[in-house]
Amino acid sequence: MKNLLVSVAVLSLIGGCSDKGADQDGDGKITAEEVAEEMNRVRLEPGEWENTVEIVDVKVEGLPEGVPATAMDGMKGKVTTSKSCITEEQAENPGAEFFAAQKETNCDVKKFDMSGGAVSSEMSCTNMGGAPGNMTMAMDGQYGPSSYDMTMNMKGGASGMKMNISAKSSGKRIGDCPAG
Repeated sequence: MKNLLVSVAVLSLIGGCSDKGADQDGDGKITAEEVAEEMNRVRLEPGEWENTVEIVDVKVEGLPEGVPATAMDGMKGKVTTSKSCITEEQAENPGAEFFAAQKETNCDVKKFDMSGGAVSSEMSCTNMGGAPGNMTMAMDGQYGPSSYDMTMNMKGGASGMKMNISAKSSGKRIGDCPAG
């Protein structure tokens, strides 16, 4: 579930979201509550989902001395696939888990819009997971009740090192959740 919602939300899937995006009060700030409310307009199909993330490109500048420039090349083309079970309750309230996770991060949502089967978001984070540095993330793609397909770009750095990662994320409902 978390992989699916992170892909959809970040950071996500349909039904009549407004064209104002998540900033419903128009104050220029998008709160975790507003993102969760936008996500809760989405209608997911409950069941087992397969989620795939592929690292398309990795560029790193300023690696520490002694680390070869090709050290990050092994990440390119790496594909990670996971499965998760979406319950009826989770399908009806997809923003709840995002809202809970958002309380534990140091991220500001700059843009979050899920309307007309498209998703577009931007966020910036500092000291994620206690690690020093800053990161900006942008995500654009398409979604529906039983699938999604997105591109993500993450840029950040710390201690003189800069990193840019491009990835593709997709997911689809593959059937009912396994018994037990």
